[in-house]
Amino acid sequence: MKKILIADDHSLVRYGLRVALLNHFADAEIDESWDGQSIMNQLKTNIYELVLLDLSMPDTDANTVIHWIRNFHPDTKILIVSMNNETIFGKRALQMGAHGYIEKDASPDDLIRAVNVVLTGKRYMSADLAEVIVHDTLNKKSLNPFDELTPREFQVAMYIIQDYTITQISELMQLQYTSVSTFRRRIFEKLNVADRKGLVQLADAYKLN
Repeated sequence: MKKILIADDHSLVRYGLRVALLNHFADAEIDESWDGQSIMNQLKTNIYELVLLDLSMPDTDANTVIHWIRNFHPDTKILIVSMNNETIFGKRALQMGAHGYIEKDASPDDLIRAVNVVLTGKRYMSADLAEVIVHDTLNKKSLNPFDELTPREFQVAMYIIQDYTITQISELMQLQYTSVSTFRRRIFEKLNVADRKGLVQLADAYKLN
């Protein structure tokens, strides 16, 4: 019997994912979480084969959650189910340690295909995401300037774009204030922007918003 955790802050999304999974895995045991703390609480008392994880939940740093799962539950597979553009955020999620990435508007059949691939120990990605990764690998450089950022820098950049303060980011990511300030400086230098306004404009240009 498969044991699966669905982590998403929207109850309707959790319900839809549960129905899709039970239509294929009728005997699966499925639990639900809605933020980083509830995910960790579930994982402290349960062992899951798979976690379906949304990248954007309140008071939750997805990078920290993925890192925590990979460290304390290395056999648990992580499939990101997100509204974010997969050709940008999917590559980042795989770099952070996720085993697959699928967009929320994918069909139930695609979702089940992704789940089956990830459960076999393989990486799942769409044809579009695979093409981006192959292109970047062959050319040894991405056309997207945000790919020059480390996973931590990218996460901080996303919070800055969402207008989080340095204090809020440090609390959310469990980092020192000075560390976040250093990340911000490096982000601006690498992306050649002077301030948050420039960062937001660049993010708009590359459809990160």
